Amino acid sequence: MTSDRRIDWRTITFLNAVSLLSQIGQFGIGFVVLPLWLTQHGLNAAQLGVFASTEWLGMLAGLAVAPGLNRKFGYRMVITFGALASMFGLAAVPVAVWHVWIPAAALVGLGMGLRWIGLEPWLYRIAPNHARGRLVGFHETLIGLAPIIAPILTKWFGFAGNAPILLGMAFTGSALLPLAYARPIPVAPIEPRSSHDSDPAHNRILALGVAVGVIAGITEAAFSGLFPMFGLGRGLNADQMANLLAIFGLGGLLLQYLVGWLADHRGLAFAILACSISTVFIAVIAALPLGFSGLAITIFFLGGTITAYLTLSIIAATKAGDGDMSVNVRRVSMAYTASAIFGPLIAGTAMKTLGSEALIWQVGVLAAALCGYVLIKVRHGH
Repeated sequence: MTSDRRIDWRTITFLNAVSLLSQIGQFGIGFVVLPLWLTQHGLNAAQLGVFASTEWLGMLAGLAVAPGLNRKFGYRMVITFGALASMFGLAAVPVAVWHVWIPAAALVGLGMGLRWIGLEPWLYRIAPNHARGRLVGFHETLIGLAPIIAPILTKWFGFAGNAPILLGMAFTGSALLPLAYARPIPVAPIEPRSSHDSDPAHNRILALGVAVGVIAGITEAAFSGLFPMFGLGRGLNADQMANLLAIFGLGGLLLQYLVGWLADHRGLAFAILACSISTVFIAVIAALPLGFSGLAITIFFLGGTITAYLTLSIIAATKAGDGDMSVNVRRVSMAYTASAIFGPLIAGTAMKTLGSEALIWQVGVLAAALCGYVLIKVRHGH
């Protein structure tokens, strides 16, 4: 891109709309609200951990097969396949028993993985190549509306019956409308190996992005999947937990552009350190016996820092060379999703053994580990 006149703002706008709508249905309902709905239907912490991990496993499968499908069918069809897969998965949940909920969870995750790799490389190819941190921050801010809107709508329509499931299907299906108006790219081009791949600086930035992606996956999957059990341990009811999930999403929404700005102006390593150190302090505060208001304030800031992990990993992917951006995005996405499979399993086991408070301690320990990793890299000139 040599000038803004060559930028397809219409497609950028519609693709962002696709991201928002599908994220509400696939992630907001499928990954955030659905575990709460299942808790109301009697699932324990271990079962909920298995369900949440299966969603992330399905997402990993989607990420793995999406590049080949992009080349064969084009971005638009892969996004469509993803929407349909998630809708089928959601539709199976209310009519299923426990042993069928597992493949249903895999379908929800599969659809999200297909949409992610079908849409983001398309979007980042046509977006301006300057100020990438802020651009990624804006996109992550937009899709950060999902974990806010989904719990609020669920609270309005209620947890009784299949209302959350229908909401998830409706939002996911509605994403196909703006998708139809995005200017077509019939077949995704095959990306040649970039000369940046042998560049040590490129490899260091990408390695940092992968490391952040791993922490992001474990932390976010564990928190979103097991938060209902943490809430029950604090004596919260379903409405209070829905409110806190919305507040968590609001924190993620409002702080992502700031994280992108920080990465652009102070450097990626500084932004990661600021995020991880803040998460450690917030986790310590969250572990205290807070009232609902204090817990809500803490969850707000925790939402911002936890969500920032993925934003920072995507920023690293976009800054680690220009020629293979979508390949880099796939790499950090795979790291994020593969680690997310284990997050709920680890948290579910820890909570069953040590109690519901183990969830918040896991968040703090992982943040401290990330902080130590970045400090070691900085000290050694990386």
